[in-house]
Amino acid sequence: MSETPSASPAQIALETGERLLIRRASELGLSIGSKPNYAGRTFAGGSDTPSARLEPSDLPNHVRGLQIGRYAVLLTLLPEAPNEEGMSDLVRRVRNQCVVARSYLSAPSALDLHAILLGPRGSEGIDRWRALALIAERDERVARKLVWLRPLDANADEDSFADFVKRSFLARPWITDEIFSMAPLDNVNRATAFGDVPRDTAGEWIRLASGSDIDPDRLVEQLVASWQRRSAR
Repeated sequence: MSETPSASPAQIALETGERLLIRRASELGLSIGSKPNYAGRTFAGGSDTPSARLEPSDLPNHVRGLQIGRYAVLLTLLPEAPNEEGMSDLVRRVRNQCVVARSYLSAPSALDLHAILLGPRGSEGIDRWRALALIAERDERVARKLVWLRPLDANADEDSFADFVKRSFLARPWITDEIFSMAPLDNVNRATAFGDVPRDTAGEWIRLASGSDIDPDRLVEQLVASWQRRSAR
């Protein structure tokens, strides 16, 4: 009777990251789905010809595709050794994988594509790894990239991941048990006097925040969208 081969460290790392992502998304009530095409070699609509696919040497060795709410997500691994050459090559491969994933997305959805890169076990708190993680995160070509440097102790994964998601699309800083006093909406108008907020933008903010039955998540998206539109006016 043959034994089932044990999972490789890379598979275990991806499974851990995927499990924690799914748990956090579930807590937020977001839909979750596996998207193998995002992590494949072939472009959407392409046939099995060399021009329609990328070579394995141009893509990450280990990658998974997910759809979390409106966010398309690629989950992959950083190199095992903390050197700049290896990181640069990995970022190149991730960009290529993002191009494949984008071919399956509409233009608006492509803007929400994220690549999450998992660091080796014990990379958390290591200065060299932090510096290399910044190299990856500062490369925003094709898609946003985020790095989770994993702790040495696997028992600390959940706390470490919780800190990581605070700077990701899964953060919800407005969901809190803290009690805040109500600030007058007129304070927004004061910002217009100093030129910090355009008058029409301030007016739109007040209108949005004064509505009934406000959905906090939707309100945040509307406020951000209003702020982005200011530059086009």
